[in-house]
Amino acid sequence: MTAARGLRLAGLGVALLLVVPGVVRPFGGGGLDGVNLVFHEAGHVLLLWAGQTLTLLGGSLMQLAVPLGCAAVFAFRGDRYAAGLMVLWLAHSLGSVGAYVADAPTRALDLLTGDPDTHDWWQLLAPGGHLAWAAPLGRLFQALALIGVIAGVLLSVWDELQPDRERLEA
Repeated sequence: MTAARGLRLAGLGVALLLVVPGVVRPFGGGGLDGVNLVFHEAGHVLLLWAGQTLTLLGGSLMQLAVPLGCAAVFAFRGDRYAAGLMVLWLAHSLGSVGAYVADAPTRALDLLTGDPDTHDWWQLLAPGGHLAWAAPLGRLFQALALIGVIAGVLLSVWDELQPDRERLEA
């Protein structure tokens, strides 16, 4: 194994240490919670002009859009390893959004405002009597997060799984 391969695999290992706990147990002090929170709150601010519904959705949308956009840029450049790491970040964000959505009926999560009535997903689902959607929608995001972990790992190691051209040509 070359040093470059070893470093890439070590980097993937560190990424998994940051991501997997946040997917399995969102808001449990994972390494990316603070990063996701910054983009979540920025999404609200960036969509203030778009009305209440989009402003409320803006946090979750931005939290997902930033890692998805980063993954797309790296994929477009042909860097599957970096794209895979960004998909892992997306998986972490999906897990967090899933937990946040599922929390809407109880509003038990600690919010920055300290006021449970400012829970985005409660404000989105409660007025229409759709709080029963919170659990299945949260599970959908959690399932997508698990799929994202698998996809991110596969994308990150894809080049390593390909036959070594030098060895084949010899």
